[in-house]
Amino acid sequence: MLSKKQQRTLSLSILIAAGLYLFFIFNSDTKKILSTMMQLNFVDWLIILSCSFSSYIFRFIRWNKYISSFQHAIPVKRHFAYYLAGLALTTTPAKAGETVRSLYLLPYEVKISQSLASFFTERLLDVTIMVLLASLLFFTFPDVNKNYTYFILSLLFALTILLPLLSTRIPQLFLIFIINKLKNSKVSHLLEHLLTLLKSAHKLLTLKMLSQGLILGLIAWILNGLVFYLILIKIGFPISLGLALSIYAISILAGAASFIPGGIGATEAVMGLLLLSINSEPHIAIAVPILTRLATLWFAVCVGLLANAYLTMNKRK
Repeated sequence: MLSKKQQRTLSLSILIAAGLYLFFIFNSDTKKILSTMMQLNFVDWLIILSCSFSSYIFRFIRWNKYISSFQHAIPVKRHFAYYLAGLALTTTPAKAGETVRSLYLLPYEVKISQSLASFFTERLLDVTIMVLLASLLFFTFPDVNKNYTYFILSLLFALTILLPLLSTRIPQLFLIFIINKLKNSKVSHLLEHLLTLLKSAHKLLTLKMLSQGLILGLIAWILNGLVFYLILIKIGFPISLGLALSIYAISILAGAASFIPGGIGATEAVMGLLLLSINSEPHIAIAVPILTRLATLWFAVCVGLLANAYLTMNKRK
């Protein structure tokens, strides 16, 4: 069950998002925007939301592999509910609220350091996958703004160094050296927690686990990007799948880089600007980002809340 603080945070993010969406809708060509949004029928929404939910399944398979690698056996149905429950807090910065799963897993003797290591590895691979998908922009849209080019290349360069480095013991040895130098200071205690996390994560950063995690994550994020692509196709704006995936990925990365919870506003703005850069109509550049976020981010929150309700009811029984 979500704490009162978590409920307030979620309520605030919903209010902010609703305010932003309504502002953009009613301060532009309202009639065209609403008409565009209404082009999606029940079957369209069923297909689109099925893509979103399928992406959660592939992410859970990856998460379950990580937890199982620490020799923990958790009933799959219950574990899936725990995983989905974390989605209720996906609007927190860097999705940190999703670490609520750690509390659900404690009765199964899953250490906090192990579940946090799984979460850390998930986020690291997700960023890597999104950068790779964003790189498709160079092939599908050669005239891309230089700012996006620098943004993608800088992330790609950082990950090229970081991933191989984390798969070694070098970061751990460096932290041990710093901890010994600082001894019993507050900083050394924080670094000790980081060291414990890296030790647990090291098991998940082997070549085998990395490749499996990347493949499962890639499928999951392509399914999410497919939501954006299908919405564009359904409203009659032709676009290649590669270009759609790259625009979606850049928008998500930009939202994450903004450090705004859930990237609310930033993700939609970048997505809209990129659509305008490929000659979309202004009403499409407003309607499509909103529809995409409703079908991905806010659908995830709804699924997470339902999973929380399910777990709360079972706990009472």
